[in-house]
Amino acid sequence: MALGAGAGTPAWGLNYDAMAGRIVGALRLQPGERVLIRFDRGHFEELVAPLEQRIKLAGAVPLPPLAYGPVPDFEKILAGADVYLWLPVRGDVPGDQREALARWLDQGGVHREIHFHWEGGSVWADGLFGEHSAALDVLYEAALEIDYRELAVAQQRAIRALRSGVVRVTTRAGTDLSFRIGDRPFNRQDGNASAERAKAARVRVDREIELPAGALRVAPLEETATGRIVVPEARFGDATARGIRFEIENGRVMRVTATQNQAVVEAALQAGGEAAYRFREFGLGLNPKLVRPRGGRVLPYYAYGAGMVRLSLGDNQELGGAVRGGFVRWFFFPDTTVEVNGRTLVQGGRLQPLQ
Repeated sequence: MALGAGAGTPAWGLNYDAMAGRIVGALRLQPGERVLIRFDRGHFEELVAPLEQRIKLAGAVPLPPLAYGPVPDFEKILAGADVYLWLPVRGDVPGDQREALARWLDQGGVHREIHFHWEGGSVWADGLFGEHSAALDVLYEAALEIDYRELAVAQQRAIRALRSGVVRVTTRAGTDLSFRIGDRPFNRQDGNASAERAKAARVRVDREIELPAGALRVAPLEETATGRIVVPEARFGDATARGIRFEIENGRVMRVTATQNQAVVEAALQAGGEAAYRFREFGLGLNPKLVRPRGGRVLPYYAYGAGMVRLSLGDNQELGGAVRGGFVRWFFFPDTTVEVNGRTLVQGGRLQPLQ
């Protein structure tokens, strides 16, 4: 997942103290744990002070906050932390810092981080950044305050159902893709960022906790993925392609067509290498408060809302999959139907009761 976020303006009028309480509460800090806060000057910087205060109240140690930007000794600073807490950032984080963070997470133990994308999570269905708004600020703030126990229960029920047989994903636009999960690990974004969860992590993303929470993510057995993914519209660079169809056999894209700008889709896949032609991930949103604004194109926080689905192509190493190569492209589907052995989990974008 990219650490950078889209351009945005500071979110005024938010309850930063309450946000800090939710973030630190999710960490369930142990006495003496060292927490490194990254921040963007003038952008959500108001969160730093209440975070430091609550970290101290938990008996943990806030390290000197570190502003985003070039940091020559970043890896050395990171080595002194148990928890990495990064606040919303405008622009991109340098690649060497992203790589250092991945190595730090892979060291295991209690190492964990909290993502707090905020406006960077406001996306269109094509997976790329969409315009953020004050209304989404209010929506995201509300989505932090949900019943996390209920969310965890719903995710466990969904996992049991998804493991039970062949998963079939369909949409009105024509997507019809089937696959099996097998014993692949599920990443449960249920708001638990505790040391205990970190110690039990099976894949890297288990150590990358996102708030708002809600997503259930997995890399299905690639060789079982067969069918087609139909994307009504997607941006590639300065061009927009429409009516895109990815025909998939045994986990590999065998044919690509589009009713408009097919060449730009083909060029993007070719530039991405072999990984761009491989099925990557299935994701299911379960946060009841991340409701898509009526009539709007923007999907709140990476489509973590209840009933929304993510299908993607590319490298799935961080999820415990077999595809390598670095390329990743997400697509989101707000109107999906998901069935397992004929049992409906999601109907037309609406999450069905899970038992």
